Amino acid sequence: MKFDYDRYTALSLSIIIISLTAGLSLAISFVYVFSFAKNEECLTSNKANVLIVLGKKLKNNLPDDEYMMRLNRAAQVLKDNPDSKVYILGGLTGVANIAESDAGKKVLLSLGVDNKRVFLEKKSNHTLENLKNFYSMSDDKNQKVLLVTNRYHMARSIMMAKGFKINARSCPAEDNFKYTFTNIGKIIIEAFYVNFYLSGKYWAIFTNNSRVINRISTPDS
Repeated sequence: MKFDYDRYTALSLSIIIISLTAGLSLAISFVYVFSFAKNEECLTSNKANVLIVLGKKLKNNLPDDEYMMRLNRAAQVLKDNPDSKVYILGGLTGVANIAESDAGKKVLLSLGVDNKRVFLEKKSNHTLENLKNFYSMSDDKNQKVLLVTNRYHMARSIMMAKGFKINARSCPAEDNFKYTFTNIGKIIIEAFYVNFYLSGKYWAIFTNNSRVINRISTPDS
């Protein structure tokens, strides 16, 4: 496997920044992620023409509980918006022998969603690639989309979507945030990932590293 110099440079910078700020940068990221997780709502009063469901690693070739929450939310929104369509994102990950998006489609079809309304992206391995590939395959680059994922994952996902100029609104999979040790732990991990992403982004901007800029965003024309 080729050594990912850019990734590990950004990771190192992130750790250095957290250390130099005595954890303040991580704390700020935590508040940001927690605010999203606690306060966001999936408002579908305005018609949602396009949904995107972010993939998640499968368990025994099947969606786990969190992925099922995303798919159930998507099915609900699609039922309320009969003219809308959905893109399920995610390829082969982990030890699975079926793409995340294929597994997700099977669930949506079992929930009564019309096959003609479901589109798949099957080459991505993580959130950043999910969104980058969706932008590439989208016909209308300015369309408004509902981004469906779990609450703890929403802040980073919306941040990355904006980097790719995706006009995304948040649609949390859960009705509300549950204050459990597990969820708080996930918020902490996401806060680190946000810090990691921003460190890489601003390092790329500061050094004018077009390779990284193109990897994590859609540059201005």
